[in-house]
Amino acid sequence: MSRLFVPLILVIASIGLFVMWTNPQYQQAKVLSAQAAQYDDALTKAKELRSLREDLMKKRNTFLPDDLAKLQKVLPDNVDNIRLIIDINNIARRHSLSISEVRTGDAASTNAQSQSATAVGGAGQALGSVELGVTINASYENFVPFLIDLEHSQRILDVKSITYKTAPGSSISSVEITFRTYWLH
Repeated sequence: MSRLFVPLILVIASIGLFVMWTNPQYQQAKVLSAQAAQYDDALTKAKELRSLREDLMKKRNTFLPDDLAKLQKVLPDNVDNIRLIIDINNIARRHSLSISEVRTGDAASTNAQSQSATAVGGAGQALGSVELGVTINASYENFVPFLIDLEHSQRILDVKSITYKTAPGSSISSVEITFRTYWLH
């Protein structure tokens, strides 16, 4: 019986050692191995992104500074109502018009990813917009070329409404224009 007793104790001890120490260590090693694989994947993606960034920077550096300035004017990265009002005023002055009133609305922010109609910029990049209104006193003959120049300006403007009011017996009208402009966050 003693011949069977020692091997039986060794088998029970080895099973206990496996259950109590070896198996938990093995499970922990599997978890650490999975984490290491995730870190390796993250490093690989980071290298790919770094390479993509370098390629994009090389492409960006091929642009002329004037072209970058024009692009910044088309869709700026901040709200600059003052600059926009000055630009509109300069267009009005070219047609001998003056702005008599300026109205600004609240700036709004939308998620470019959630609205396909405003899908501008990278994935998830926020797109901001603001409404701006101006009142101009002008004759119809002077207003039309102003509106054409406004349409051809570099800044993106969506005309929301035009209200044209003429006093009886007068060739000068009060024109209210409301439009929306955009910027990238």
